[in-house]
Amino acid sequence: MAIVDGEEVPRDAYLRWLGDVRGRQARDEFVSMWLLEREARRLGVTVTNQEIDAARVALFDKWIRERLRGDAGALDAELERQGHDLESFSNWFQWQKRRELLSARVLQQNRTIDEPALRRRFEQRYGPGGVRTQVRVLVLTRARLAQELAREPEGRGLGAAELDRLLMQRAEALRDRALAGEKFEDLTRAQSNDLAVRKDGGVLADEQWRLRGAAFVRGAESAPLSVVQPPVANSSGVDLYEVLSRETTDFEAVRGVLAKEMAGEPPTLDELSALDERLRAAARIEYP
Repeated sequence: MAIVDGEEVPRDAYLRWLGDVRGRQARDEFVSMWLLEREARRLGVTVTNQEIDAARVALFDKWIRERLRGDAGALDAELERQGHDLESFSNWFQWQKRRELLSARVLQQNRTIDEPALRRRFEQRYGPGGVRTQVRVLVLTRARLAQELAREPEGRGLGAAELDRLLMQRAEALRDRALAGEKFEDLTRAQSNDLAVRKDGGVLADEQWRLRGAAFVRGAESAPLSVVQPPVANSSGVDLYEVLSRETTDFEAVRGVLAKEMAGEPPTLDELSALDERLRAAARIEYP
């Protein structure tokens, strides 16, 4: 294991010490790795040293770029901070990366994608029923209107019902301007009370418009394209909107692509734990 003053320190003695000091944790971890290697051989799953070397180089490049601000000369000090030199880290990484890649490939080879999971991914990617709808919304809030009116003597002390009536009037006036020819995107950037929405011209990403209430959703799902719709009241104010586009995707047309994508995804912690438990349950493990 080492040579001290010319005298060899036996590896067997070190291994006995390691087992006594680390105990069951180290033993079980090694057995798990051994079982994984056996399962990989059974399935014909392999990992090459070239893959592991490339992953280590990529990791070092990332550290140099992100942690060390481009200073490659600081890498040795970073490794030392972690209790390693280049050789010891490479040896550690060899084991860790090999186990990571073998686990992923064993799981991916046996992974079953059920129909409900495939449907969920389809709707996440392509929208409910495969219809992805893009909407532009102009947001008017009761709170902003109350702030504006509080600066005016006649606006102080208005109740919620009166505020809602005034807010609806403002929304109708903005819709009339849009129907008369003003560009709705320009109105949104200038008049919307939601700054995040205003920044993007009112276009909501990832179908976030579905979070704006049942009435909004019902209207947006059937509204004609590029026509500003009547105001929709909600718990905080009023929305004006137009549907910009609808794109429909057939489930069967993308089923194979989605299934392949899901089968090849990195394993979750739950999957890794279940794999270890399955391999252990299938083996007869004895400790002399």
